[in-house]
Amino acid sequence: MNKSFFSLLTALLALLFLGCSPEKTPEEPQTYEDGQYRGVFIDGSDIQVNIQFTLENDHVTEASFRHLRRDEDYNIDAEEEPWASVIQQYHEALNHLVGKDITEHLEDLYTPEAIVTTEVDGYTSATIRSNKLISAIRDGLNRGVYSY
Repeated sequence: MNKSFFSLLTALLALLFLGCSPEKTPEEPQTYEDGQYRGVFIDGSDIQVNIQFTLENDHVTEASFRHLRRDEDYNIDAEEEPWASVIQQYHEALNHLVGKDITEHLEDLYTPEAIVTTEVDGYTSATIRSNKLISAIRDGLNRGVYSY
């Protein structure tokens, strides 16, 4: 057989496979089951962020911290500066999602300066690490519904 026959056969096979490929459709946005979710961000062996949130039709209806810790001087109940303002920033960031679609607004947390208004402690310049919060939320979504 000659070279032109193989070229023609290759071209026909390519057209056949290209013509049979399914049409690409736009991906539908992720949806989540209604219910309560729990997620954590762990660094080393320390749980730093542990949250609980409730979804209804992908909208956050409730959100709270079960645990928030950096070291021995930083916990969810700290009332002394500089940690009190940092904790308030975490609460503001998490509460920003309440009433919003998680599939559309989780990315808002990548720019906490746009949603958090609590002043940063001027002495330490302490501020939140919103990626920890995002990680804990994604962990909860990946784990699935904790309770209905």
